[in-house]
Amino acid sequence: MSDVLELPFDQYQRYRLAADLLRQVRPDGTSWRILDVGGRTALLRRFLPEDTIALVDLEPSGERGLVLGDGSKLPFADRSFDVVTAFDTLEHVPPALRDAFVAECRRVARSYVALVGPYAHPEVDEAERLVQVFLKEKLKVEHRYLDEHRHHGLPDRKRVEDALRSRDSEVQSFGHGNLERWLALICLTLYMDYTDELRVVAARFFRFYNKNLYASDHAEPVYRHVVLGAIGGARLPTTEGILVPPAMPPGAVARMTELAFELALFERAHEWVHREREEFRKVVAELQRDLAGHKHALADGKRREEALLAAVQERDRARAEVEALGRELGEKLRQQDAKITELRAALHGRLKNLARAFFPKPIP
Repeated sequence: MSDVLELPFDQYQRYRLAADLLRQVRPDGTSWRILDVGGRTALLRRFLPEDTIALVDLEPSGERGLVLGDGSKLPFADRSFDVVTAFDTLEHVPPALRDAFVAECRRVARSYVALVGPYAHPEVDEAERLVQVFLKEKLKVEHRYLDEHRHHGLPDRKRVEDALRSRDSEVQSFGHGNLERWLALICLTLYMDYTDELRVVAARFFRFYNKNLYASDHAEPVYRHVVLGAIGGARLPTTEGILVPPAMPPGAVARMTELAFELALFERAHEWVHREREEFRKVVAELQRDLAGHKHALADGKRREEALLAAVQERDRARAEVEALGRELGEKLRQQDAKITELRAALHGRLKNLARAFFPKPIP
């Protein structure tokens, strides 16, 4: 299993903060039973390995213990889990089912509910729109999950907070992922992910961000919030000891600038490679068309060959039949000649007997 520091920065952001907040309020020496709704990837297990984490999702995966189920109709009894989490999931729930989704998470939780993800805000909406533009214009691709964000609309954070808040519970939201930085880094991440040659660079970049920049990356406005509900007198955590003041660490700007220049050089070289690749693809397409034509001609020739072979086989079969019939007729003729010879001999004998009877003198 790879180090969590090598996870894409956006994945690391969403799990690290919630995991650290929950670890802060977990009693020493205890292990929690957690339900991760929409958690078919089981990434939370890598951030909280000391806890027992169950998974429920609409879509299957190869992760052990995954239960197929709907977050708005969870197949579990009330207060079945110490903690219920959902990471970047609520925005993919159709709006008509979101209240039921939040209520179900609240129903099966005993102490905490953590609903992590982007929430509706004009600047967040605009940032996601710009990412879609980047994907379509630069990478020529559609992004399923961002498309769902735009189709459903992001959830209302205040509405979620109000749904979790009650007489025996408190709610607090923790923001993370400065929006301007998130927009730049998510475009950079997607670019490196869609370019095979940059995947190794991406892993090193993610490790650098996750280790050096994550803890300070919470200056407003932010992209994502952890909406945390503490139930039944459970205490709310703080970010003390988890996050540091939102200032760029020394040397980080130089590293990011160096990466930007290197990617710019790569982009220019990659454009040349891309043009060469397109020319190569055209040549390959032409060769494939020629090959298809040759295959068609070969198939036609093979059909003609098979027809000719069938005709030759039919001729040989007919010839064999004629030869067999000739042999049969020859044998019958031989038998007939033998019969005629036998009859002639018999007839000659009878004529001699008649001659002796009527002409006593021998017939010369």
